[in-house]
Amino acid sequence: MSAPDTLFLKILLVPVLIASVTLVGRRYGQRVGGWLGSFPIVAGPILFILSFENGTEFGAAAAYSAFVAIVPAMIFYVVYARLAVRTSWWIAAAIGIVIWCLVAGLLWQLDLSMVLAAIAVVAALGWSARAMPERLADRGLADGLAGQVAASPHPLELPARMATGALVTLITSELGKQGGASIGGFASLFPSIGLVVAAFNHARSGPAAAVHFLKGMTRGMWSVGTFCVTLTLTLPKIGLVAGFGLAVLVAVATHAISRPRA
Repeated sequence: MSAPDTLFLKILLVPVLIASVTLVGRRYGQRVGGWLGSFPIVAGPILFILSFENGTEFGAAAAYSAFVAIVPAMIFYVVYARLAVRTSWWIAAAIGIVIWCLVAGLLWQLDLSMVLAAIAVVAALGWSARAMPERLADRGLADGLAGQVAASPHPLELPARMATGALVTLITSELGKQGGASIGGFASLFPSIGLVVAAFNHARSGPAAAVHFLKGMTRGMWSVGTFCVTLTLTLPKIGLVAGFGLAVLVAVATHAISRPRA
């Protein structure tokens, strides 16, 4: 793969994948959209680019850091959702980003073992599903989620999501080159999709629409975990193509199991 090919992946593939998920989500609802958006459509291409440009050992290390970075991502989703029912979108987003940075920085410094990382990630995934606000009607959000899910999308939402995906891919691949695998892996799991879509939903359709989307995100993040673990364990042993092929298959199976109930 040549340099122009990797540039294509960075600026076109991720936005196209994000657009596809967005359109499917609009058709089937915010929870399904969130669930689809939590599939590693951003982290996957970023980790592939990092692995291709720097080698499979580097890619495995980046995938491990991305696995650990699931913890601050889940905390961000919960923080945003719980603040959304009380405050405006920009306050929820700003506080969520600050907390993500603090938690990610702490975990990066700790350099957890695989066992401790797995315990932390599983605990975060399980906790986030229970920590999401449930009784939205009690906070003045009666009419439920269904009506807000059907609200027409903001015309800038799709371009913003696509631009964010391309920008994050470019930045994190460069961070991987300059700062090493660990930083690149953490950056690949920055909650760009959750942030952009939740903020647009919140501003356009109200807090319930944002919460509904983020509930779908938290439900589907198990596939990101299995994807990253598979890469960590297999990339140095079976190579780039086989490693990513196996990781995608494992992630698809995990994602299918976690699909939202009707």
